[in-house]
Amino acid sequence: MPKLPQPRAGKPLNVKGALVEFSYFPTSKTNRRAGLQAKAYTTDAWSVIHAAVRQIDARAVRASAVAFAEQGHEFYSGALANSTVRAKPLLLYYAFLNLTKALCLSRGNNKVIGQAQHGLSEAGNAGTSLKAATVDGFPSSAKTINMFDEFMEAIEGTRLTAKTTYRVHDLIACSLIGHRLWCDATKRGDRFLKVRPIEIVHDEASKTIWLRAGMQSGARSKADISSSDIAKKGFDGEWKQVACPAGWGADVLCWEQTQPVKYTGRPSDKVEDLSAHARRTLYRSLTVAEPFRNFYVYVPPKKFKKHHQMASRYVLLYFLGSVTRYHPADFEGYMTSEFGPFLSEFLGSEPSQMLFEMACLFAKREVVSVGLA
Repeated sequence: MPKLPQPRAGKPLNVKGALVEFSYFPTSKTNRRAGLQAKAYTTDAWSVIHAAVRQIDARAVRASAVAFAEQGHEFYSGALANSTVRAKPLLLYYAFLNLTKALCLSRGNNKVIGQAQHGLSEAGNAGTSLKAATVDGFPSSAKTINMFDEFMEAIEGTRLTAKTTYRVHDLIACSLIGHRLWCDATKRGDRFLKVRPIEIVHDEASKTIWLRAGMQSGARSKADISSSDIAKKGFDGEWKQVACPAGWGADVLCWEQTQPVKYTGRPSDKVEDLSAHARRTLYRSLTVAEPFRNFYVYVPPKKFKKHHQMASRYVLLYFLGSVTRYHPADFEGYMTSEFGPFLSEFLGSEPSQMLFEMACLFAKREVVSVGLA
């Protein structure tokens, strides 16, 4: 194996003597500069969401956002109260559709009020297996507001540039929760690799800041995934493997971003830029104990495509909701197929994960719950 390059010279970022913890929502902006913010602890993500929409300045917009959030809450509660899974996907999809409208309004996107469309279509899938089913996503236009496109803009700041086709099997494969049930169904190995620690590193001389992540060498060996595939597929070609910094241990592999971010004032002013990049690259699970978030890279198998974690959840919920509405017999077949255990776990666990992620987006900070399943 070729000798690895040394990591870029830098030090873990400290502010006022404390190590800055990596987070998707590390700072809050004031009139002067970005300030580091702490986690918000709650047993109820909905309370955070309702509080956020009530703070919208414009009265008319606030009233609509409150209504959408309340409708979403009712759909979500109805889904949890269901004794079977037959109607749950449809109720959950409409819960997050309404939450998306409220989130867009909280971001100043008033176009979602009115005749907004789903922006997704699964037409032509009747009688189709999960391996062959597809969902089409459509960008918004001057005449048509498509909610999936608005969802992507709200959570990631990017939009669809053209009609985009999502293969349902890809969406299932890149679902972190229940992934090993997908592995069992397809007789494949685990494709998620945990990354820890994740350090925010800076170099005062060059005024640059970047991320550095560790990975247990045994986990990579067990998964039988090459370093080149991890770099190209897991880190999207935007990170490289380097020699481990001193003190990391001999059994840890190290990766760092290839393009550091420049700062002019304080390094903490640009931490949010690093987090925005990480949200597009990494996957994470929310837990009830320290460190409350586990981060992973997903390395899709050959002929599989990687999708944004939140987008894949949204599209898969849409697909399952549409199937239960228009082709209920197909849904019954899916539940009794080899993917039935995965679907049960997805519908049982992913909604709470997605709900707390939405609460983070509304609050623009990490929302942590000791009651999260």
